[in-house]
Amino acid sequence: MIPNMNYIESVRQSCKTLYEKCPVKISESGIQQFLQGLDKLQYDELSIDTPMKMPLKFDSVEEEVNFIATIDLLNFGSGYRRPLHEMIDRGAFDTIRFGVMSFHIGGTPMDAECYKNMSLFQVSEIFQIPLTRDVPHEKLDFVTVAEPTELRPFAIGITSVLNSTGEFLVSKGYKNLAEFLMDKNYDGQRPTAHELVKRLVDALPGMRDDAQVYGDQTVYLFKKAQIMVYHLYLFFKDQLPECFDFEDINNMTIFSDNVIPTILAHFKVLTLPEEWRRDIEENKDMGEERATVLRAAAIVACDDIVKAARGGEGPVNNMTTGSLDVYLWRVAKEGELRKVPRFEYRDTVMF
Repeated sequence: MIPNMNYIESVRQSCKTLYEKCPVKISESGIQQFLQGLDKLQYDELSIDTPMKMPLKFDSVEEEVNFIATIDLLNFGSGYRRPLHEMIDRGAFDTIRFGVMSFHIGGTPMDAECYKNMSLFQVSEIFQIPLTRDVPHEKLDFVTVAEPTELRPFAIGITSVLNSTGEFLVSKGYKNLAEFLMDKNYDGQRPTAHELVKRLVDALPGMRDDAQVYGDQTVYLFKKAQIMVYHLYLFFKDQLPECFDFEDINNMTIFSDNVIPTILAHFKVLTLPEEWRRDIEENKDMGEERATVLRAAAIVACDDIVKAARGGEGPVNNMTTGSLDVYLWRVAKEGELRKVPRFEYRDTVMF
């Protein structure tokens, strides 16, 4: 379903409407304690998205835009974190980053035709995701049979997103994703984040991050579209200001996935129903509705955190939603916080 307003504001408003009905609650005292406990030096360090920058050589800025954008296009699979670590010793983001680096280093063309025609077996090879494993035959000794791994649906999702993206690009005459992103039509005006988010969501099925919950309520999240726009601004606003120096970059919401709600609950900013907490700790799949509620509540909570910080609470008074998102995501990978269970939801290509 397409929003009938500014797409970023539709995320904000639909998440707030859902939050008012949901059992997850935001703690004002939790926000205060979180902000007062921040170490400004650590925040400044971890709020820069350095994991996206890699020591690779690019022949042109367009090639680098294409590389970064492809990582963001495929930035999902968080529900497969445990089997990914068990089978290939990487998490979801590192698996995607590894695969896109393999495209680049291995000379596989990262263009529209390649994405359109990418096969499941090519994805398995490039991203090193095992599709099958041998298990003992139920009745015959010394005989094994192949069965699908838990990661096969993840590889199918990657293939589907690449194929649908390639189909769109080919149909519109774009040679690659970067050419689409750099095809500006702003009539000399400074580009806006909300316009590029809209273009991405309208064009690419792999960006249509919304859900119907509580019967008929539509909730918009647009995580991958927003994080792609944020990275394009962060890394290319100086080289390509006419394309990516967005005047409204700080109007975006956080890029809500499974990490942010989990870490906000750990910091006591979000209060979850006891059954939900138990299911997260036991690594049970949360399903679409509960996953959507958690992600929406995190968006509302982070807006409240930024408002309080910019109002003088705590040591980081220049906080933005983008920097807060990156900080929370990166601090969740630090020390003991890595052990905090994330909620799982696998049937999605959105986070």
